[in-house]
Amino acid sequence: MLKKIITSRGSACAWALALLLSLGMAGEALQAQSNNDRSPYSRFGYGTLGQSTTAGARALGGLGIGLRDPMITNPLNPASYTAVDSMTFLMDLGVSLRTSILSEGKESDSKTLGNLEYVTMIFPMSKRMALSAGMMPLGTTGYSFGNTTSLGGDRNERESLRTYQGTGNYNNLYLGLGTRPLKHLSVGVNGAIVFGHTTHTRQVTYFSSGAYNSVHSEELALRGLKLDAGAQYEFRLDSLDQHSHSLVVGAIFSPKVGFSSERTRIHRLLSSSGSGELMSSDTIKNRPYSLPLTMGLGLTYRIANKLMVGSDVQYSKWSEAQFDDPKAQFQDQWRIAVGAEWTPNYRARSPFRRARYRFGLNASNSYMQVPTSAGQFAGYYDLGATAGIGLPLVDRRSMLNISLDYKHLMPKVSGMIREHYLGLNLGISFNEGWFRKARVD
Repeated sequence: MLKKIITSRGSACAWALALLLSLGMAGEALQAQSNNDRSPYSRFGYGTLGQSTTAGARALGGLGIGLRDPMITNPLNPASYTAVDSMTFLMDLGVSLRTSILSEGKESDSKTLGNLEYVTMIFPMSKRMALSAGMMPLGTTGYSFGNTTSLGGDRNERESLRTYQGTGNYNNLYLGLGTRPLKHLSVGVNGAIVFGHTTHTRQVTYFSSGAYNSVHSEELALRGLKLDAGAQYEFRLDSLDQHSHSLVVGAIFSPKVGFSSERTRIHRLLSSSGSGELMSSDTIKNRPYSLPLTMGLGLTYRIANKLMVGSDVQYSKWSEAQFDDPKAQFQDQWRIAVGAEWTPNYRARSPFRRARYRFGLNASNSYMQVPTSAGQFAGYYDLGATAGIGLPLVDRRSMLNISLDYKHLMPKVSGMIREHYLGLNLGISFNEGWFRKARVD
């Protein structure tokens, strides 16, 4: 009998590092293709904050601190990497499509958005250790709005149009390690390179021949290192029953980190014929920018192959974070998520009987307060509901994760813009037996 090892864990690690570098180069190209946000609130701070969860966890309301599942990659808590079977390789690729509805008073506007969301993978190193790599979103900027103002005079001379536009994003390119030093205790850490840039443009257009229009643009590029740590402890409540009961307690911690920065401001004058003149340009480096200290606790209760319920609580001390922009006033943020998953019969022939049905709710306050028309600063609440399905594919190891999520941004002050999102998230989780031995007679 001849035993042949299909691949070694050493070569898998080298492949993971090579793919991580490829993701870093691809991330720069994805900056120009970002189309997953159109919120006017993303004009301030780091924009709309991304999620550190994949499609399977997002269908659970975005919980992940206490989530320990061999079929879900979970960068939110790196201790969860050891839940993956030591003989398999897991890769998860996610995309999103959603409709955004903005409303102000009696006026409303809608638009469909779509984008590549994330790429993650897990390489088990042994029965007690696993390596993970991938790219996750940190913050996204995307908006376009404007208003007309009166200048006086006759109708052809008395109006100007002020427009505001912004694009760009910041990403986490991470490499993580999870290990299980004790039978029921797992710990892990993610080290991430944070990189990306955003561009903000404001322009005044005069509706008269021969007028020169003022254009101000500002580009901010950030780069730095980020560290996330996590732990999970699993209590086995009934290991004799085939639907064994277990309880997982999880915790995460991220220290405050600073970034190197480069901010470029450019002022141009454009004529109605299209010609332009550069008025000023300046670049400022290494102004204060940082992410806050973040901590969280999570709890999940599971009946194996049947039911899982869980909840998360996160706290981020944004009031101590720095951002060189007086229009962005940071405040401490709380986030709560609850979720549940149910499997009718994991042994059934029908894929819909073996499927995982997921539901969740989440709520948070904004991490910043933004200027209002009244000259004050005010924040908002984010409320969300999710539902989804984890559908096993033909090989029964891989899974298609589909989720619908509804998000409502509710301002604290009347007169501010309200936002509604209805999104479709797709995640394909490939589970391959890379480290299994093939037997040839």
